[in-house]
Amino acid sequence: MTDTCHLCRAPKIVCVYIYPLNGQGGFSNKALEFSLSYAKFPPGLPHSTVVVCNGAPATQPSRDLFNALPDVSFIDHDNSGWDIGGFQLAARTVPADLMVFFGSHTYFRRAGWLARMAEAFDLGGDTLYGATGNQGDLRVGVQPHVRTTAFWCKPELLARYPVTVTGTGGGGARYAMEHGPGCFTDFVRSIGRDAWIVGWNDIRNVVDCDSMPEGFHKGTQQNLLVGDRLTSGDYYPHP
Repeated sequence: MTDTCHLCRAPKIVCVYIYPLNGQGGFSNKALEFSLSYAKFPPGLPHSTVVVCNGAPATQPSRDLFNALPDVSFIDHDNSGWDIGGFQLAARTVPADLMVFFGSHTYFRRAGWLARMAEAFDLGGDTLYGATGNQGDLRVGVQPHVRTTAFWCKPELLARYPVTVTGTGGGGARYAMEHGPGCFTDFVRSIGRDAWIVGWNDIRNVVDCDSMPEGFHKGTQQNLLVGDRLTSGDYYPHP
């Protein structure tokens, strides 16, 4: 007798969160904000959770910050490449049908965010999706890109990106992967796929994402699935 075929089971979704330096430098407060917003706004679909401990293993008090999240495991990373290096490690080593990547400054804004992410993935197929995007400014070398604060795809797609981001304290390589020439979004588009920005009420191609009503830095930003430090009042005071 064989196991039930993989097409008959629910897809395995893994949410990856970056936790730097065992919480030093204010990162424990950011992790607490992430966890509290998760408890307040449930995802709407089951998933596993991987916390990437960047630069230092998590002590028990740090691990306790993530008690609200389901099926949590921790993996250690040396912090090379910062959050991108941690994301790439998870994509290479953690099995999943769909992987959702969250930076340290992210928080949730409304219940059902994961269900909406999976809905967009089901509609658009095997490509790259993000909660926020930037249409770019080629005058300063910034390409249209999915912002890597909150994005999702099959882990194999990120693992195919030809540059492994390394280097401690080397933010340049990390930012190049996000928005420089040859960035991850460029790579996805180079293999014939589109990159999409997904809101509650809208989905836009990354090259047209600034036109999303109430999206990133638009009005009250109520279309956003996930927030981060650049959506907060310190950076974008709501009208």
